[in-house]
Amino acid sequence: MAKYAHPDVRDNGINYIKTNCNKIALISSYAVGDSYATVNGRILADVAMTSTDFTLSSSGNDRVITSAAGKQDSAANASGGSATNHIAFLDTVNSKVLWVTQETSGQVINSGNPVTFPSLTYTVQQPV
Repeated sequence: MAKYAHPDVRDNGINYIKTNCNKIALISSYAVGDSYATVNGRILADVAMTSTDFTLSSSGNDRVITSAAGKQDSAANASGGSATNHIAFLDTVNSKVLWVTQETSGQVINSGNPVTFPSLTYTVQQPV
């Protein structure tokens, strides 16, 4: 399963996600390099985010960003997905895919059903 972090996130750090992510989306599949338009075409469910939905913290010497738990799309946009589902953190203002990670439950989504997003973390490790 593909994972991805936009160059702006890698260049500017995890605070870039907190400052610029305004939507989290469950997508049916992802391959590294998929465009913003491609990712938008694969959205099964999504929720609006603000900077207050993210927490920056430390875990030992590492830095961590954590998204708020329990954000819910009351009605999924489309049906589909399963083991290939991913969660994408999006900047809709600048049409950027900021971060993509695997969705691990492998559930099939049915259009119109609620989808609850879990708390997700992205860790930047201290160089050794």
